Amino acid sequence: MANVINKGIFNDYSIKPKNLTQYTSFRGVTDFSQIGKFNQYESGYQFLSVIQLPPFMVALGEQDSTIKQMNQTFKDTLEYEFRGMDGLQDVQADTFSITDGINEVRMINKVTEDTSITVSMPYFEKTGGLIAKYTEYYLTGIKDLKSQAKTYHGLIKNGLMEPSLENEVFTLMYYATDNTMLRLEKAVLLANCQLTRAENSMYNGNRSDINNKEVSIEFNAFPIRGVLVDKAAKALLEDITGVTVANPNSMVGNTRVNTSITNAAVLDSTGYRYGIMRNEAGAGIEALYSKLGSDDENTDPTMN
Repeated sequence: MANVINKGIFNDYSIKPKNLTQYTSFRGVTDFSQIGKFNQYESGYQFLSVIQLPPFMVALGEQDSTIKQMNQTFKDTLEYEFRGMDGLQDVQADTFSITDGINEVRMINKVTEDTSITVSMPYFEKTGGLIAKYTEYYLTGIKDLKSQAKTYHGLIKNGLMEPSLENEVFTLMYYATDNTMLRLEKAVLLANCQLTRAENSMYNGNRSDINNKEVSIEFNAFPIRGVLVDKAAKALLEDITGVTVANPNSMVGNTRVNTSITNAAVLDSTGYRYGIMRNEAGAGIEALYSKLGSDDENTDPTMN
């Protein structure tokens, strides 16, 4: 039978809602012996991928190695130190009224969501002020603080880049997973992202107040969802974990480990090889083991 409908968000790349029609749930006596029907969505499992840095910042990096390094470091910070995001909006129904002058009903006449959103993400600033300095450099390249001229820090006047909005935006992918961190729950492509502020106020201080600094990275963005977004997010997730999930709705017999990914995120800490355990330059715990001997009595099997 020909496929005549668009399943949209009910696709093969994210988890589908479970069929619960065989359960009585909360009607009458709740059968808690069938606990599988109560599998919950758990928040707190999310990732961020940088799909594109602003082209004008990339072009600046091609002219200067320091800027190139800062581009990579900022990208790595966004991805590898990501802890969460706030700012996604709900889909909302607006209504019109039908009334006979006494009674009234309301019916949907419009379904909308705010597509001009600001998302915020918490990070810890490091010595050197990467986040504050990078954001300020980005913003002042778009508009000079005093003249308000668009300069791209010299790229425009030297004929290296045309001024255009497309040269000034990030593209980010935000995706939430289930508690295995292997299966996609929801993905949002954040297009036309622009940083909104450089948090120089973090440098305010008092001699008696000694602490680290948590800052908020904020982007204005245009959110996009759909089957193609979910497909791309699933591929990005598999690249992070090194695990390919053939069927997000049945983990049994459908999970494959991609051994070609050498920097995959470690999800099981049992045998994790911490930095101090690596035998680099004759240091670390492995070097100690080699001095003690390699017999089974002195060797931790998780180190092999």
